[in-house]
Amino acid sequence: MVNRISTSGKYSQLVADMQRNLMNYNRISKQLASGSRLTSITDDPIATVNVLNTNRQLGQIDTFSKNVELATTELSALDDLMELATGYLSTVWDKAIQANNQTYSNTSLEALKVEVDETIKTMVDLANTEYNDNYIFGGANTKIHPYEIDDNGNIIYHGTPHDNPDYIRQTEVSDGVFEVINTTGDRVFGYYEATFEYADADGKKVIENVDADGKKTYTYEDGTDYTGKVEDLKATIVDEKYSGVLGAMKLLSNSIQMVLDGDTEAGYKQMNSTLDMFKNSLTDITEEQTKFGGVYNRLEMTTSTLETSNDNLTAYLSSQKDVDLPTAISNWLQAQYAYQASLQVSSASMGMSLLNYL
Repeated sequence: MVNRISTSGKYSQLVADMQRNLMNYNRISKQLASGSRLTSITDDPIATVNVLNTNRQLGQIDTFSKNVELATTELSALDDLMELATGYLSTVWDKAIQANNQTYSNTSLEALKVEVDETIKTMVDLANTEYNDNYIFGGANTKIHPYEIDDNGNIIYHGTPHDNPDYIRQTEVSDGVFEVINTTGDRVFGYYEATFEYADADGKKVIENVDADGKKTYTYEDGTDYTGKVEDLKATIVDEKYSGVLGAMKLLSNSIQMVLDGDTEAGYKQMNSTLDMFKNSLTDITEEQTKFGGVYNRLEMTTSTLETSNDNLTAYLSSQKDVDLPTAISNWLQAQYAYQASLQVSSASMGMSLLNYL
């Protein structure tokens, strides 16, 4: 039995060949125009999956690189602030050593007290430094001022205490690797809080109260109001809590005032006690600087690792995705010739039928 090819069947085959050659020509043209050999998932399913995974990894590296950049700049600012703090600490410490020799006149002591009080304000300003909309030394409380000096001269810390593990802020610098990038104000600067008792000119005890509006009022123990001037009240410290360099500076200032007020023995005794506090405070700050210096060095190494990984993945992505221009141009020319040939054959063949052979 002889199979007969109909005119309709022949035309269908010619059209199919022409469409196949056209699709191949268009596919290679898109690859050349886009520079990518993967214009659809059907071009190379395995390579397409590899490209998707590589792009995901490159996206993670970009996120990690940004985290590392922000962390290194914040740590640099943190180190600069602690370096300034150690400078102010050393200056006041030297002055405290000189004052402890008991050779300063009252005028010199008054000048030293003014200098110490101004340095305290400067240190508080350092501790309230804001970076990237966060207060550096606030622990987890990054949106409020860590420190304030109240009307009684207390240096109050409002941040997260260092003994509370929730103070930590950390950032992911590589997959599953986190670095702590902050410390707390009470660890670096300390604080000072005192409780006072007040008495009027006659020695009668006056109690300080705070009303619902936050306004201070003063009454005697029997409940009657004190009507004199607040500045005329004599304040006596009955309890003190302090730590760090701010605590040392405030105690130094108080001890100088005690000497100026005539309480020489107690004043110089307290003044002498501040020397060890300055020494310990310097050790605490230096330990924090050393700790974060190590973190900074690790972040620099992480940056180098991320850059290497980025380069390797980018090269791999190129091998999976980018068009080999010489090969693609050669394939494009062949596809063009094949398509043109199919057009010519189709044009010539479609003009013929069985009538041409009768």
